[in-house]
Amino acid sequence: MEIEHVKEKILEGRPGFPREYGPQRRDHQPGIPLFPQEATRDLVVIFLLTGIMFFLSAFVTPLLGPARSPQLSELIVPDWYLLFSWGLLKVADILPQFVVGAGTPLKADFNAVFWGDLLTGIPIIALLLLPFLDRGREARPAKAPIRSAVGVAGIASIFTSSLYAIREVVAQRWVSPNGAPLIPDFTMKWFFIIPPVLAGVTSYIALRRLAYQPMRRWLVPYVGALTLIVLAQTAWVFLTPEGLGAAARPFLLEIAIGMAIVVGPLVVAMLSLIRDPESRTRKVSTTVGAFGLFGFLAYSVALPYVGPPNALGWVLSVLWPNMNTLVFMPLFGVLTVWLGTRRPYSAYEYLLNECYQCGKCHTVCPVTKVEDDALGGLNLVYNTFKKQHDGVPLWTCLACDACSAVCPLDIQYSDYILEERRKVQGRMAADGGTLE
Repeated sequence: MEIEHVKEKILEGRPGFPREYGPQRRDHQPGIPLFPQEATRDLVVIFLLTGIMFFLSAFVTPLLGPARSPQLSELIVPDWYLLFSWGLLKVADILPQFVVGAGTPLKADFNAVFWGDLLTGIPIIALLLLPFLDRGREARPAKAPIRSAVGVAGIASIFTSSLYAIREVVAQRWVSPNGAPLIPDFTMKWFFIIPPVLAGVTSYIALRRLAYQPMRRWLVPYVGALTLIVLAQTAWVFLTPEGLGAAARPFLLEIAIGMAIVVGPLVVAMLSLIRDPESRTRKVSTTVGAFGLFGFLAYSVALPYVGPPNALGWVLSVLWPNMNTLVFMPLFGVLTVWLGTRRPYSAYEYLLNECYQCGKCHTVCPVTKVEDDALGGLNLVYNTFKKQHDGVPLWTCLACDACSAVCPLDIQYSDYILEERRKVQGRMAADGGTLE
């Protein structure tokens, strides 16, 4: 009876049911619009919080502490949650500075102040425009890989700009054995750019692979370029006088071993990516990635005991000034190979992962009217997918596809049910059992 209702579209007259189905539907899901309902509520909350701040600033006098000691550093930094904005202001000096219309009333000075204000305002402007630009239906990251990768790169830039904001503190406290800053200012400026770019590209490849796209044509040029850059930087360090430095020459063996542990996994993963099938490349990238991570940690712990006492400091004095190329590129290179060749979800699990629990499948399902497990928790579809059941929903499903007919994301649930039943029957047959 329920199947006939769905086929004859009897349920469409009920509240909450669409008149069209599938991802190409033209009508909208019922909900609360951003304007004026949500916007009015947010403005009321903003005005209330602003009034509270005015009240506190007017009637609660803050206690003043003693005068600042003259021995304290003159370096002033904002609170941690504003460090990224402080870093955006500081990094503006690496951008080109010029004057347009000099000597005229329309003079425009593109100096560090202008670039700093522009960079600081970009994240705020993006957050303000996002609700008006992203007006489509909900999409999982694998369905929108470019947008998701840009978001990951933005999150990474928050951390890199925050560290760049305290570059003076880093220069004062992180020093090499010869007294020079362990991370020079030139490296810090590139650190502001390179890790977010690497994080964004790696996230894009991983999400495309999660959506069942073959990514070898992306992996080979990207990881190959990283490998060439890392090998070129390694050659520059060991073959040029200014690369290693005269003071670090006595520790050449220790430095070479440390760099081999860091760089070697990237080279091995790249070679496996070129010549091996995808399944083997995934295993190789897992092995060499674990070796590089835990191997360097073990080497750092053991080196002060088996080598010269200050050898670890000299190893770090070579790696950290070149951290963008000798640390982050090998790390993201191996991670990209692993994510780009990693086995994704099964096809039906990938589709069911889009479920946002609208409840339409639960309403039309004939089993939910008699099955206590489904009525007592989430709907039958979601319970089965999340394994939040005792096995009953997996076998009580009629595979009638009534839920698929009303699903706004056009998820074919019966295919998943039949696949899961075949898996269970196959395991039972392999064990010599029978289905009761």
